[in-house]
Amino acid sequence: MENREYSKVIAYIKEMISESRLHPGDKLPTERELADTLSVGRYSIREALRIMDNMGMIESRQGSGNFLVSNIGKNLAESVSMMLMVKQVNYLEISQLRRAIELYAYGCAMNNLTPDKIHEMDQLLNAMKITSETKSAKLDKQFHDAIIIGSNNNLIISIMESLSEVCQVFIEKVLHNTSIEIKETLMETHVEMLQYLKEKDISKGHDAINRHYDIADLACSKDQQFNYSSNSAITK
Repeated sequence: MENREYSKVIAYIKEMISESRLHPGDKLPTERELADTLSVGRYSIREALRIMDNMGMIESRQGSGNFLVSNIGKNLAESVSMMLMVKQVNYLEISQLRRAIELYAYGCAMNNLTPDKIHEMDQLLNAMKITSETKSAKLDKQFHDAIIIGSNNNLIISIMESLSEVCQVFIEKVLHNTSIEIKETLMETHVEMLQYLKEKDISKGHDAINRHYDIADLACSKDQQFNYSSNSAITK
């Protein structure tokens, strides 16, 4: 029965959170305190802590204990990675999901991004034009991240960060192998995305995003044989 009692520990931690007795950054009760409070064995407590760590709920700090964190995206990234490995999803499906989310986030960002953030995106574009492919891919991700963060929606931010992390190696590979003309078109779509953010023209901004993801989708469709690595990540 003990190996099922870990659920009592998880339920107790959730109860503490819902009752505002535990907040992100707070230290969890010690194993001994949990054992005394819940009358469960140490094995069940450690199993519960392991599960919560894998879920991104807690973080173990050597010599300090376990702390409540907000890193659910970690679990999502690992889940998507596993789904890719067992071929339950593919890069085209991930690209399609990212398109849908970014189209929504773009409208939100249009109302939320400050002049300083817009200026930062301008600087990112300028740097992308003159840097190496590897560094350009990272700047590319930062550009899209700015739009996503501009949504002010924590769930959207977590989901997109997880998807980006899962596929970065694939996108870097695509950028390395694509033609100069396609690279120039991708740059044009970035410029247009930012331009229409400034002008608050959501229709034209959406057109630019769709052109961008049309290229990504085509690359995914052509590269079904790409060998997935657990260290991969997608960026734009």
